[in-house]
Amino acid sequence: MGKFKDWLFMEGDWAPRNETEAQAEPSDEPTIVQVGAWFNPLLDVATGYGALMSVDYAACEQTKARSLASLPVSVVSKGAHREKVDHPIAELLNGMANEEMTGTDLLNWHRLRCDTFGNSYWRIEWWKDRIVAIWPMKGSVMHRFVPENPRGRRTVYDFGGDEYTKAGRYFGDEVVNIKTHLTKDGMDGVSLAKVAAEQIGLSVDLERFYKSMLKNGNHHFGHVEIPEKNIPPSAMDDLRAAIDAKSGVGNAGKAPIFGYGAKWVNDGQNMRDASLIEQQQWILHQVCRACNVPPWKVYSQEGVTYSGSQQANIDYVTETIVPDVRAIEKAFTPIFWARNERDLQLKLDVRGLMRGDDQARSQYYREMTYAGNYTRADVRELEDMPPIEGLDKPLFPLNYGTVEADGSVTVYGNDAKEPADGNQTGAR
Repeated sequence: MGKFKDWLFMEGDWAPRNETEAQAEPSDEPTIVQVGAWFNPLLDVATGYGALMSVDYAACEQTKARSLASLPVSVVSKGAHREKVDHPIAELLNGMANEEMTGTDLLNWHRLRCDTFGNSYWRIEWWKDRIVAIWPMKGSVMHRFVPENPRGRRTVYDFGGDEYTKAGRYFGDEVVNIKTHLTKDGMDGVSLAKVAAEQIGLSVDLERFYKSMLKNGNHHFGHVEIPEKNIPPSAMDDLRAAIDAKSGVGNAGKAPIFGYGAKWVNDGQNMRDASLIEQQQWILHQVCRACNVPPWKVYSQEGVTYSGSQQANIDYVTETIVPDVRAIEKAFTPIFWARNERDLQLKLDVRGLMRGDDQARSQYYREMTYAGNYTRADVRELEDMPPIEGLDKPLFPLNYGTVEADGSVTVYGNDAKEPADGNQTGAR
């Protein structure tokens, strides 16, 4: 069983965490596991990124990766004002995360890696007390907790090595560990590809079926009938050549010429009659459920109308993207603590994904600005518009007042001699 397990589980995250157990390097090529002539869909995606051979799985992962990678990154203080601060982590994730990839590339890699293997590990490169780069850890990682180690060194990551990071032992201030929301022990995430393995295997099978059908020329279900008499082998070869001549996508619709009295007979069954379309739709929905992506985001439009698409998009952000964003934000906490920056936190801004149509968006901005929650400068920033000087002060409604601690109400006066920009100082 040991050799079979090592061959099957090529990613260290899936194998039992055993310090002495040798772990093979994961393959970046989409490969399919076959055990002799026996096929098991549960094993179909067990090696490397084999799940990407399913268009359904690839579509779900691409959707989430593109949404996540589009978010601006900042570091903010945890105080009442939540001010943005200049920080190397925000600079790296908004620009070049390292010499090889941008922050966008890193986030794209992270989403696929995390969902496919259960965990995504990033290495923080330090130069003295400065963070100078963030690297993906592509090899096998063994995550352990060693209680007897001193504080700050009890979380241990034994890394197998890759082209960016040498093999060795790393600690909590050097590794960012982001996991899926399915976890059995709070440390190791469960691979979504394994959860959806059966559906992914069916998806691959269906895609192979379509490919085989087109390749073999059977674009429409049917068969060839020949007269009930002996036909020489050479004639059978001629009939087979005529059928093969219409095989492939480029020859779709081409009418074959049959001799010897043979003729093509339709079986009276199309793809929908064979339930292939319904099966394909069911598989897509199952993969979408496992990946937590609404089917309409991967161009399956059932049940979504134009009028409800804006609310559906907001639901996608709140139910799919926000939890993933929160996981990334919290995973950087040990890094801030290592820099003695416990008052700071990472922030990925999802507000741009939640924009509605022009009318709904303008109404929202108007209400938030009149309530004093946004300044007009904030609105311009959310709309990716250049700043205009003088719009960074909040508006103040003159017909509102403030309730004091003793229950009294202070109503601000509207003295004509004072500027009507929300900065009135008089009260009555």
